[in-house]
Amino acid sequence: MISKKATRTATQYLRQFTRANTANWGEMMRGVAPNQGWGNSAAAHAAYSAAMFLYQETDEKFLDFEVPGDFASGADLLRALNAFELQLKAYVKELEAFGGSPRVPMTLGSVLRELEKAGYAVEEVKRLLLSGSGTPKRRDVMETLEQIAARFPDVVAQLAKRRTGRDPLVMKDEYDVQYLFQALLRLEFADVRPEEATPSVAGGSARADCLLKDHRTVIEFKMTRAGYQAKDLRKELADDFVLYAVHPDCDQLFAFIYDPGRHISNYRGVEADLSEPRPPIDKVRTYIQQG
Repeated sequence: MISKKATRTATQYLRQFTRANTANWGEMMRGVAPNQGWGNSAAAHAAYSAAMFLYQETDEKFLDFEVPGDFASGADLLRALNAFELQLKAYVKELEAFGGSPRVPMTLGSVLRELEKAGYAVEEVKRLLLSGSGTPKRRDVMETLEQIAARFPDVVAQLAKRRTGRDPLVMKDEYDVQYLFQALLRLEFADVRPEEATPSVAGGSARADCLLKDHRTVIEFKMTRAGYQAKDLRKELADDFVLYAVHPDCDQLFAFIYDPGRHISNYRGVEADLSEPRPPIDKVRTYIQQG
């Protein structure tokens, strides 16, 4: 049974999240309409349909609601969230199917990120509802890293907008990606260790980009460039697996690949192929974020 306290906490969180995003979602919906210059391709229409769903569904159901009232109880709200989440995932799957198409409008990526952001919020509300104390369950470290990775392009876009006379922060290479991502990590983790040395392998050694020692997790950063392909990523990560397999504090590996130029086609398929455990590394998550 969902407690009244948990319901109040979840309700407050969901209303605040929706209010903070609904104006942007409305603007996004209008901006990605095919008649705004994106043509009449299937990808353009899919992006618009997904944006329209996100804006209209949240505006109608979750912007200003009460429990009891709009929803009879916390259980009723949970059922509505489950239905909304199923629709979100269907739209995400539809948009991801266009990942390798050269006709994909650039707006599709931004819509996909907003759908994923809404999905994270739904998961958080469900945790609040199902927690007896109203306190969310501690997120798995990989889930937290995925959330940071999903929102990374939004942070990059924000930092590129500076006042006149101030230089923007732009991502020129993987060292810039590492610099920014590590700063974001400190919002979630107390012990973030950059460039941790790895033991010698075959007479040589290297440095892990980042180590979350308390969670026995190594994070690797990469940024694509012109001519960079999936085969290059596969080779680089294969070399990383060899190095990190002997790292004394690496039970998990999170590889973040920033691909603003969309050089990796079928990136979700590549992610899945490169996210298999590599003993003795128990868990591997490769996350490709396209701009």
